[in-house]
Amino acid sequence: MPVDQSQSNQRVPEVFAVRPSHESTDRGFESSQHPYLALATGSLAFVLGTVNVTVSNVAFPEIVRSFPGVSNGMTGWIIAGYSLAFATTMLAGGRLADRYGRLSVFRFGLLGLLFGALAAGLAPTPLVLVLARAVQGMFGALTVPSSLALVLPQFPQAKQASVIGLWAAAGMMASGLSPGFAAFVLEVSSWRWVYLVLVPIVALGLIGAKLFLRETAERSIESPLDLLGVLMGSGSVFLLVLGTLQGRSWGWGSPLTIGCFLGAVILLPLFLVRSSNHPEPLFDPGLFRIRSFSISNIAVTLAMLGAFTSWFLWPLFLTEVWAYSKTKVGLAFTPSPVLSAFVAVLGGRWADRHGFRGIMALASLVATAGFFWLYLFLDEDVEFWFAFFPASVMFGFGMGILASQLNSAALRDIPPESTATANGIHQSLRYAVGGMGVAVAITILNGQHDIARYDLMWLLLGVSMLIVAPLMWFLYPRKQSATHSDGQR
Repeated sequence: MPVDQSQSNQRVPEVFAVRPSHESTDRGFESSQHPYLALATGSLAFVLGTVNVTVSNVAFPEIVRSFPGVSNGMTGWIIAGYSLAFATTMLAGGRLADRYGRLSVFRFGLLGLLFGALAAGLAPTPLVLVLARAVQGMFGALTVPSSLALVLPQFPQAKQASVIGLWAAAGMMASGLSPGFAAFVLEVSSWRWVYLVLVPIVALGLIGAKLFLRETAERSIESPLDLLGVLMGSGSVFLLVLGTLQGRSWGWGSPLTIGCFLGAVILLPLFLVRSSNHPEPLFDPGLFRIRSFSISNIAVTLAMLGAFTSWFLWPLFLTEVWAYSKTKVGLAFTPSPVLSAFVAVLGGRWADRHGFRGIMALASLVATAGFFWLYLFLDEDVEFWFAFFPASVMFGFGMGILASQLNSAALRDIPPESTATANGIHQSLRYAVGGMGVAVAITILNGQHDIARYDLMWLLLGVSMLIVAPLMWFLYPRKQSATHSDGQR
């Protein structure tokens, strides 16, 4: 059911509250014998979803060479197909999990990921590969929103931010390490093993889901789901992402590109109006009346623009400008995501005790400094330890905290019955914006690798990241409003 204003001011059950530990009790959570194995299983699903976003970037040239004569339009969909399917299905994935059962949807998503990875690795033609990647995207989007909602109830509220930090850190580290992983696989084998190696990992996730996870949602199927709303909401995201991804190849002024953006502009407000009036909407606009949720989602849009675009630009710069080998690119990438995972855990512990505002503002400023360092010092001269490494460390520190704790901050005041839905919205924004950032980078570079074009990207990404600091410091609510009758949000 939609979250109206009166409902949003009610007390959030203890298990889903994320607040300083001195205010908390441990009432309301349902501990299991293996909570950390449950967390590992949920994190593994998040890893599988995020790895597939970036793992093909490094393998892409090898894939193209293995299918001689295939058109650029078809090969482009090997990358775009996954991102498009992933971002488009995420909203529906979260809503279906809350409505029909998070564990059932989670297992179904993992099973689809398994068959998608197998099909991608064995694909005999580019068309089969594109379709397999789309399957991976759709089913990955089913697992990510429910993975966190299945894990949180197994921990007391005093550890909630730390748990979300661990979960998000796993995905953050996987996204950063996957280009290096792909580079290593390509050194020892063919591109097909980039996908085939995921098959046993997905199987491990299915075993973990059977042994360590239990259902945390009360199924609600009394009223029919808004199927037209599903089509409208998913269609608006699809058209927006499609227009952004294909704008360069179609032409930004072409009827196809303009039609995509126009369709998204028309569908989105109609979808919001319908969702406001339907008893079982795909998307509940009332969630955005929760200020902590709305501010965190604006912040994650700005922050993830920098994260995903950087993971695209860094290997491109290192290979095309500094002529690094695939192995050297992987090694150059490693410090940043490892640091991100480490500080994500520490950031969660800090947030458990002191809240989100200060640490979010500090993290965004540190990440901003990393972008400005690249703008000032990165050029044709190969100076890894001076020009690249310090920036990657600053970026890793800042994004490790932001990527994990913005997720915690967004879910802080969400009612329990909407956890997977809200997480689906949050994750959908992350990856839709990531795809758009890559499309913008491709447009600005335009096949050229001169320093001025890269400098423009570092500057744009730095400014975007800088805005996150005042946004979180001044606009994010100090206290968890659901526990206060004064209604501060």
